[in-house]
Amino acid sequence: MVVVPLILAACNPKPSAPSPAGKVADVLVPVTAYVCEDGRIVRVLLPDRDSASLTLEGSTYRLTTAVSGSGTRYTGDGLQWWSKGDEGMLAPLKSTEEIAGDPGVRCVPPSRAPVAPPEPGTPGGLPDDRTPVDERPARAGSAQAAATVVETYFVLIESGRTEDAARLRKDGMRQDLGSYLTLGAQVGAPGRVTAAAGSLYVDVPVSIYGRYTSGEAYLRGGKVVLRRADDHAGASADALRWRIVQFQLETYPSASRPTR
Repeated sequence: MVVVPLILAACNPKPSAPSPAGKVADVLVPVTAYVCEDGRIVRVLLPDRDSASLTLEGSTYRLTTAVSGSGTRYTGDGLQWWSKGDEGMLAPLKSTEEIAGDPGVRCVPPSRAPVAPPEPGTPGGLPDDRTPVDERPARAGSAQAAATVVETYFVLIESGRTEDAARLRKDGMRQDLGSYLTLGAQVGAPGRVTAAAGSLYVDVPVSIYGRYTSGEAYLRGGKVVLRRADDHAGASADALRWRIVQFQLETYPSASRPTR
């Protein structure tokens, strides 16, 4: 099994283009996403020094600045948002309270809220077959060699070398990483090699997990199908190499929490 962590830089908003003479330029106000310990995503927009707009579970809350001993505190619409550095605390605020009595939940940037890989045998995880992974060098053309191709594919993706990774796919398609903030992959032991119509096939189980740039976690599990030519006389060396022909993945609910 191989674990491949991937950290990608989130795209920053582009500055507004200059406005025509005589017109006031629109100001682009960035929205910052946080992942809270209870798994919720909160998006914070600070249009000015005195107010904040929080989006939480599809609802928007309007808050204003409040007195704080440290950091910056905002209250309103039954919520308190207290930010310190790059973290925040989200707490319910009763109508009779000036400062929330409930300590609330800690919220951190998505890049600091990794998604834990699922346990083997759980939805989206690798099969729990208790089969030790063969650590010996793979014999050319073997099922383990196919698993090595899948491992290499995700290592290349992890380093941003999508063009090199595309060469391991039959269709030559490059992976678009624009929507990913973090990406991890677990690759399991390959299945048996099967033959059909002059080709050999093998399935390799995978589990893919991480966060989108929006902060939401994702989890996909299933298998990668690889194919190569059988060992008939005249097959070229390239035809005998394993290539990825299909990703058969399902999407599963992902439970994730920030690390303390």
